[in-house]
Amino acid sequence: MKIFLLLILIHAYGFCQIKDVYEYGSKINDYIANNFSKSVDREFNLSLIDSIFSYALSISDSNVSDALLFCSIGTMTYPTFRMKIPYLNILIPFSIFSDYDKNLLDKKVDNLPSKLFDDSPLSSFGDKDKVVHFFSSAYLSFIFGKNFAEYIGIFVEEFEESFKIDGKVDFRDLRINQLGIEFGQILRYKIIFPSVILAKEKSLSYGKNTNN
Repeated sequence: MKIFLLLILIHAYGFCQIKDVYEYGSKINDYIANNFSKSVDREFNLSLIDSIFSYALSISDSNVSDALLFCSIGTMTYPTFRMKIPYLNILIPFSIFSDYDKNLLDKKVDNLPSKLFDDSPLSSFGDKDKVVHFFSSAYLSFIFGKNFAEYIGIFVEEFEESFKIDGKVDFRDLRINQLGIEFGQILRYKIIFPSVILAKEKSLSYGKNTNN
């Protein structure tokens, strides 16, 4: 997912079609840190994700692509990461938001929704990392289309496995990417909220029909 964000940032700056990414990503970060509370109730957690998107729309003048971009940046869980080059065992550090206030970042991560599905991990971290997957996939789907977003999602998982960024391919990541892609496609025609897509999925068990 870190590579996902790097690709998104490169596109955003390359085409100069958004406001200050860092400034507005920080607004999302601060919004979550200062206004959210933790809960293990799934319905409440999904309402928090809706709230993030609603706030992003409000600060982006209802520009959907900007709102999705700000959500993607503002919900990231790690400001820095290291990439290990295969065979050479060389670690290369990358920093996306090193200027984030550490206390606010920690509070934001602590407040991120974690209970998104019935099979969300029982740890305190739960599925917090799936929020950025969802919004990033929605952004790519909205901007470039479904096929491109699906290809990038698979490419990123395999790339991160090869370069030891996030370990093995996570099929739950691929499934949440699909849900984000669906969200982005619908947003091309009308405004809906994330819970419309997320609530119908009980589990991220990839390849299984868990709604029967």
